[in-house]
Amino acid sequence: MQPIVLGRPKVDGAKLTVPIDPGGARQWFRDDTFRAEYSALDGLADLDPAVLVVPALGTVLTLAYALGVPVEVDRVDATYAAAADRLAATFAAMYPDFQIDGFELRGERVGPAAPVPSATDPALLLFSGGADSTSSLIEHQREVRALVTVWGADIQLKDRSLWDQLCRVLRDSALTADRRQVVARANLQELIDGPALTRKCGFAGGSWWGAVQHGLALTSVTVPVATVLGLTRVVIAGSDLGGVDVPWGSSPRTDNEIRWSGGRVEHDQAELSRFDKISRVIAPYLHGGGRLNLAICYQPGRGPDGLNCGRCEKCQQTTIQLLLAGIAPPDVGMPISPKTLAVARRALTRGTWHGDAGHRAAWRHLQLTVPATLTGPCAVPYVREHLEWFRTAKIVIGSGHAGPILHRMVLGAQFLAARTLSWLPLHFRKWCARRVARLLGEG
Repeated sequence: MQPIVLGRPKVDGAKLTVPIDPGGARQWFRDDTFRAEYSALDGLADLDPAVLVVPALGTVLTLAYALGVPVEVDRVDATYAAAADRLAATFAAMYPDFQIDGFELRGERVGPAAPVPSATDPALLLFSGGADSTSSLIEHQREVRALVTVWGADIQLKDRSLWDQLCRVLRDSALTADRRQVVARANLQELIDGPALTRKCGFAGGSWWGAVQHGLALTSVTVPVATVLGLTRVVIAGSDLGGVDVPWGSSPRTDNEIRWSGGRVEHDQAELSRFDKISRVIAPYLHGGGRLNLAICYQPGRGPDGLNCGRCEKCQQTTIQLLLAGIAPPDVGMPISPKTLAVARRALTRGTWHGDAGHRAAWRHLQLTVPATLTGPCAVPYVREHLEWFRTAKIVIGSGHAGPILHRMVLGAQFLAARTLSWLPLHFRKWCARRVARLLGEG
């Protein structure tokens, strides 16, 4: 198969572009150029092209692993290239259908080997404002010198209003004060056709971005930042997989393999579930007088009044975790009302939320955590009623392969609408997303 060819990186101020010839993988690409723009970062033009190519390379490598397509570059950091070779085998073990035998990273490998940084060396943290990255920031306050938030990961590049809301929250937080804050605006999810790859690979309850791409793509886009700032550690917060070892795009077995001649990536707090992070790390910070807002939600229809819709599965699961940790959800920007909790009861009994074994295990573990005596924010009458129901409810989480006919039809209509009507104004598409969520029992 013809290789994916990455051209020579070009820098214009804080903008980085890398031209791409998709070769034999053309049908899976939406664009022929990788783009990233870094705010509050000088010195990008001084970096070696072998380092500048890393963000684009990290975005396409997982696609090359899956399809068995070679990747060609002019020159690349030798330590990063060696990591890419190792990761090919790691992803092949996670996903046996990947055509790994056809993958090869071609190009001149340059750069010296570097010593492994100490666990206490100054670090850069990928920071989204969610529970995972907030927990990592609280725990590593002494080491974290810089925060990188990626626009184009959880928030679409076109959604300026939602992005501005997130930036205000991050800027006004006491946690982020006195630290270098860099925004990387990159077409990580727009470069390749993630929805088509999701359908091709058939991920249960997941997506190409979540199950495969995001860990390598997000960490790779930070490498130029870490290099400019002289930081040898990039920390990425662990994900809650419900205590089940399921394949995922960010895990210790993948993230901890990522290195370059100036440093390495560290997957943080893998031993903690999201509830552990909220109850053991975030709750003590808040009870000690700290203040923060959490950006939990991934729904395109969230806002305009906040960062969280309060109705989707992730918001609902976090709501229960906050309550059981003694935190009133509105105190961290999570809306809660009798209506939002009623949404959860409908969805959890109808099987309209889907996931894998780890996903289902997380819900069941949370049920076992509800105490016999409900106090604090859990004692509010409508909250108490919901938690008492939740404690013994028969929860139905679909497998992602099957489900009600209506659910499958609506998902198909949602996909077609998104692809066909992408030219419509964003606010109208967000309104459509909210209507679809209501049809699915989520809104």
